[in-house]
Amino acid sequence: MERIISSITCQKCGICCQNFPFVELNDKEITRLENFTKLNRTDFTEPKGPSYADGYFLKSKENGDCIFLNSHNGNYSCGVYEARAEICRNYPVNEKHWQWCFENRKK
Repeated sequence: MERIISSITCQKCGICCQNFPFVELNDKEITRLENFTKLNRTDFTEPKGPSYADGYFLKSKENGDCIFLNSHNGNYSCGVYEARAEICRNYPVNEKHWQWCFENRKK
């Protein structure tokens, strides 16, 4: 079941999931996503360094959107809402995220 992105500050614009590179994933998050999606980690992750032993980032689509971001009539939903990474659950988590959110959200 897809859930519309929401929080107290969220405008459902999806900007936090668009062109936001380098979403780092830990092994627990990757396993949760593998179990939820039935995909192999190599299907939705990129290595942080020369090898996968260096860690993982979440893949993006060619247009820069999160691989799991869906769009429906101008609203956005997360295809893995229940299994999403901690940064996604807690976004915005710092001043830089707040700034990105407010400066780039669609009006």
